[in-house]
Amino acid sequence: MWNKDKSLILSRILTLAAAMAAVIVAIFIPSISEWYQFEMAAEANSIFDRSTIFIPLCVTLYLCDVLALAALWNLHILLRNISKDEVFIQNNTNCLRRISWICMGVGVIMMLFGLWSSIFIFFGMCALMFGLIMRVLKNVFEKAVEIKSENDFTI
Repeated sequence: MWNKDKSLILSRILTLAAAMAAVIVAIFIPSISEWYQFEMAAEANSIFDRSTIFIPLCVTLYLCDVLALAALWNLHILLRNISKDEVFIQNNTNCLRRISWICMGVGVIMMLFGLWSSIFIFFGMCALMFGLIMRVLKNVFEKAVEIKSENDFTI
């Protein structure tokens, strides 16, 4: 039977798998960039010349990969706290805050790379939207932490 403990374990496993995938992707970023330069960029709209796309794409992907690992680390901390039944605590709110800023950072980076390949503007907007959603979730958690703190002092 599926329960909340199994769901939490699955979330932690998927977080670890995503972190491993991010590390593996980092190894292949130059190959991915070269492939994109010659296969995909010819079809993309851009402001800058497509022959200059390799280095900006590598920089973009490495920055986004590092930020993804940072977000996954914060997600790991959040899931660890939840597994210890520490849900409405300030540390979890801080994790959500960092994740939201990381997502917004990825969005800005991708939108800047949109100068070379316009499809990345869409991905940047998606990351910014996800960062905004995480920001709202952080605000809800922050209010819940405040209410829990008030209730703890009342009792």
